[in-house]
Amino acid sequence: MFYSAVGGWILLLAFLFAATDVEAVNAAGGFSGAIFESALTPVFFKIVIIISTIGQFFCGMSCVTSMSRMAYAFSRDRAVPGWRLWSKVDRNGTPVNAIIGATLAGLVLTLPALYESSAGIPIAFYAVVSVAVLGLYLSFLIPIALRLRMGDRFVPGPWTLGRKYKLLGWIAVIEIAVIAVYFVLPIVPAGVPGNDGFTWSAVNYAPLAVGGVLLVVAVWWYASARTWFTGPVRTVEEPAARSEPAAVDGPE
Repeated sequence: MFYSAVGGWILLLAFLFAATDVEAVNAAGGFSGAIFESALTPVFFKIVIIISTIGQFFCGMSCVTSMSRMAYAFSRDRAVPGWRLWSKVDRNGTPVNAIIGATLAGLVLTLPALYESSAGIPIAFYAVVSVAVLGLYLSFLIPIALRLRMGDRFVPGPWTLGRKYKLLGWIAVIEIAVIAVYFVLPIVPAGVPGNDGFTWSAVNYAPLAVGGVLLVVAVWWYASARTWFTGPVRTVEEPAARSEPAAVDGPE
């Protein structure tokens, strides 16, 4: 993480010193591609864009891979509605249904990108990035907060922070709280309810998406799941074959 931070800082400095044509960058509305376009020849500009596009493709595939595996794992543990469908795997052991379902959910999340924002900036892109960051950091927050709550009752594993867990845990909680506030704020003045020129097409819908999911999960938990969900489903290896997971009462 440290070396990644240093490398990222050097990369940002390179962007800063390459942005010598301020008017061209401003005219592009802050689009980072304008930095390369104004600082490089057309050939090198295209090479940079192609490399970036290929890199983004592989990053996207990595996201799909991790996302589909998590969808499968939660479904395998009966923690997702319709778990029987999402936990199925094909003959190669690939959770095809989980991949398709989770990808379609991501597609729905980005549908607002089809509508041009009156603010003139990619609101949907920023909102999707905010949703991803919020979801990731909230998933970090849950085990950290539970660890702090248990205190000395928690039995640490082979890797532990020792007595430093309290200090580092609270630093992490505070940082996540600050980041969570940052990513739910409106992106432009037109996205602030009550402002002059307010329009729904400029609203940062990240808090609506994340808050909506949290609300649905909370209702489902208190209304049903807490009465039957007992944690991960464990399978037992037998000499001849693997036994089926024990049945768990609960909704499909």
